[in-house]
Amino acid sequence: MKKNSQIGVYLFVFNCVMLFLSCGKDALVNESLNAGAGRGPDELQGFSPPPDQPEVVRILLPSGTRVEMVAVAAGRFWMGADWAETEEKPQRLVVLDSYYIDRYEVTVSNYQQCVDAGVCDAPADGEDCNWQVGGRSDHPINCVSWYDANNFCNWAGKRLPTEAEWEKAARGVDARLYPWGDAEPDCERANTGWGSLGCGAQGTRPVGSVPAGQSPYGAQDMIGNVWEWVADTYEVDAYQRAVLRNPVNTTPSDYRVLRGNSWYYSYPIMVSRASNRFRFKPARWYPYTGFRCVKSDIVLPAPDAPWTSESLPTNWIDRNAVARTLDGEPPFDTALPAQEMVLIPEGEFIMGTEDGESDEVPVRHVFLDSFYIDKYEVPVAEYRKCVEVGDCKTPEKLWGVLHSYEEDFCNGRRTDRDNHPINCMRWWEADAYCKWAGKRLPTEAEWEKAARGTDGRRFPWGDAQANCEYAVIDDGGDGCGRESTWPVGSIPQGASPYGVMDMSGNVWEWVADSYSHGYYAEAPDRNPYNEVGRASVAGKAPEKILRGGSWADQTEIIHRAPNRLEYNPNTSPDYTVGFRCAKDVE
Repeated sequence: MKKNSQIGVYLFVFNCVMLFLSCGKDALVNESLNAGAGRGPDELQGFSPPPDQPEVVRILLPSGTRVEMVAVAAGRFWMGADWAETEEKPQRLVVLDSYYIDRYEVTVSNYQQCVDAGVCDAPADGEDCNWQVGGRSDHPINCVSWYDANNFCNWAGKRLPTEAEWEKAARGVDARLYPWGDAEPDCERANTGWGSLGCGAQGTRPVGSVPAGQSPYGAQDMIGNVWEWVADTYEVDAYQRAVLRNPVNTTPSDYRVLRGNSWYYSYPIMVSRASNRFRFKPARWYPYTGFRCVKSDIVLPAPDAPWTSESLPTNWIDRNAVARTLDGEPPFDTALPAQEMVLIPEGEFIMGTEDGESDEVPVRHVFLDSFYIDKYEVPVAEYRKCVEVGDCKTPEKLWGVLHSYEEDFCNGRRTDRDNHPINCMRWWEADAYCKWAGKRLPTEAEWEKAARGTDGRRFPWGDAQANCEYAVIDDGGDGCGRESTWPVGSIPQGASPYGVMDMSGNVWEWVADSYSHGYYAEAPDRNPYNEVGRASVAGKAPEKILRGGSWADQTEIIHRAPNRLEYNPNTSPDYTVGFRCAKDVE
């Protein structure tokens, strides 16, 4: 989950790098967002609007501490979004009974009182966790599992909110995009990865630090600071089957739901939407997860399998590793598949899309000569051969790393990931390898045809929502919860129509072209290749292009085959970036 979104904004540790690499893309998403923005007054007749001033009540925890809750009146609201992720559809009118929700995320101080009472397990500790760190008593408790959150709310005489309760409290009744309205997220409204992680704090902030971002009911930090656990189990099609009055999903599932984005996710425009859903294993402890509670007359069933962390390591990284093993996570296969090249036959294909971002239009029929493309992303072992003969450069360490657990994310500096894709690659390093191998980087058009075939599908596998059945993405956590890339070709169900692997997820892939926002409208109809593009800084190399999304990207729009990401070819090493090569047919 970390979030580098669109790589441009996702790489987290470099202002615009695991910030989720989506710097250049955020502005382009606006068109789609505006199409899904809030309902007007004429469509809200008969609704109970939020009050002009929050209705605040103060209740006592069992320890005697007073905490504030805000009232959410009974009535209808618009839940979900028809224009966004598959899992948010359909948008529908939902009716909720009245309830109260914590005005602030549960703090370290509040949670400490439950631990002292012998009811709650201590959260995990370690880098970026707030537990037992001086000066953070008023920060949100983080590094807590779903079970920890559920236990605390029960101790407090409350419960976790349902997805519906959380969403109404966050966005009111009018289907607005964010708690504050439809204006883009920024650091005046939410502590996210906007500009840099935690808006420069590289972590959480005291609860209520951004009052300009409060919801229509007066709830604070419903976007940013920490992702928040809710009561529901996760299913991608839950909204299609849910009842319309007080819905809650209790169908058995390996996942629970998180809402609201955090300090560690950088693609704020998409990930920060109040309707955004994120599935996560309930027995996981991360520095970007926390919670708040609700109080109502509705009683939810207790979890079937209570979990205790009593015998687990205290450090969050070690604890999650043990939990993954207990969940039956198999070790990675160490076999290195032989690199093959796949023949992509000459002919037309559908390039671009009308329902994506503004640099992906217009949809066109483009003719390409036949070419070969690598079946797999270039793995570490193959790249190392080029380094050993002196024609390629050893991947550099990350620049300016602020989180030590990121230091080993570059596969080329490890000895246990020979069959993982080489990453932390700059454009010129990828270009040098392909030339050494007697190949070249694919053009943008070649990459897109190899990824989606000729039928205009959204993803290499078809039109089904991007998830870990098809691709190594941030679904249940980065790298499908494994916090790394996977060996190349690990998910054959995600192969393209030509059998090319990992064209969505694992690592972003460099292509040969320079970037131009309007190139799809200007490009020739036969073998397009943009050699010019625009320079990001006068006198410097033009921006290049990344395709396919990565193991650290959550948002579905990123993983679509037509998606384009403008990126600097000389950027600092980025652990979500790799490549594959192409070759002319002789």
